[in-house]
Amino acid sequence: MSQHRSMLMAYVRSLVRDTGLAEDLVQEAFLAAYKSLETFHPDGNFGAWLRGIARNKVRMSQRAQARHSLVIDSRIVEGMEDVYTMFETPTSRDTDWDDRLAVIHSCIARLAGRLREAIRLYYTEGLSLQEAALRLNASIDAVGQRLFRARVEIRKCVALKLAARTS
Repeated sequence: MSQHRSMLMAYVRSLVRDTGLAEDLVQEAFLAAYKSLETFHPDGNFGAWLRGIARNKVRMSQRAQARHSLVIDSRIVEGMEDVYTMFETPTSRDTDWDDRLAVIHSCIARLAGRLREAIRLYYTEGLSLQEAALRLNASIDAVGQRLFRARVEIRKCVALKLAARTS
């Protein structure tokens, strides 16, 4: 737990805006991981396995919030998984998660305005696709596409920054 806690907290915080809820979800993810530890394959990526469990906990939490009518597109939630996986290279393991999160935030800051706004509304403010679409005066599909393009750009930016650190 101590080895993966900061990574998992950063990951869940990128999906959930409420810090208290994020902490609860991380605890639930660790408990679920402990209970199903026998299902983890020793050759597998333990961090990715934990993030998968946490991602499911986030989805379950979002579905349980009846006060919001959420449109959950798994591609959007899973999109940030790729970014976090990039930080599991041997060269990036020396960096703490606050530094890694700073890299992600700097990459988000470089996005074009429409993409950055979609990321802010969906991931930071925690709006559903439907709510973000209303705020942006766009269709749900358009917002989904913006989030997809933003994640592609974030992955490229993170990859370049990680490559620059190793050279």
